[in-house]
Amino acid sequence: MARIVTFSGSVRTGSVNTALLNSAAAFVEAAGHEIDAIDLGADDIPIYNGDFQDEHGIPAAVEAIAARVGSADGLLIACPEYNGGPTALLKNTIDWITRVEMTHFAGKPIGLLAASPGGGGGGHGLGLVTQIFTYMRCDLHDETFSLAKAFDAIVDGAVAGDESARLNAWVDGYVAHFAG
Repeated sequence: MARIVTFSGSVRTGSVNTALLNSAAAFVEAAGHEIDAIDLGADDIPIYNGDFQDEHGIPAAVEAIAARVGSADGLLIACPEYNGGPTALLKNTIDWITRVEMTHFAGKPIGLLAASPGGGGGGHGLGLVTQIFTYMRCDLHDETFSLAKAFDAIVDGAVAGDESARLNAWVDGYVAHFAG
C-alpha cells in the first residue's frame, strides 16, 4: 500500500479544484492506497523570501508539510489556474518545500490535476506547473488531468457522470506506478 499526499492550490470554500482532487483521492483509496491530505490553508505560511528565511528560519508549518511530502510514495496536486498561471499559494508551497529539501519531490510519481468552470480546464496553469516540476526533474504522471466546465461536472462536491469515469481511468494509470 502506497501513501499518497494530496494538496490543492486553492483553499476557497467550494473550490472545484479541491472537489476534483478529493474525487481523485477517493479513487486512489478505492484502489487500496492511503491518502494523506494536506490543507494548505491550515497555517499562515509567509510568502517565500530569502531574507525572511535568513532571519527567522523555515516556519514549523513548512517543515511539517515538507516532512509529509518527503516521506510520501506519491503526490496528487490540484493546480488551479489564475490569470493563466498557478496560484500564488501553490507556487509558494513548492518554493518553501524545496527550501527544506530540494529532493522532496524527486523520485515519486506526481499527478497534476486542474478544474475550471470555463472550457480550458485550467490547461494554461497546468502547463506552467508541469514546467516547474520538469525543471526540478520530477517523475510526472504521463498526462495531466484537466476538467473543463467543472460547475456542470461536479455534483454535490464530487466529479460525476462521464467525467467521473474519465477521472477513474486517469487515476488507474497513476496508481499503476505502485502495483507490485
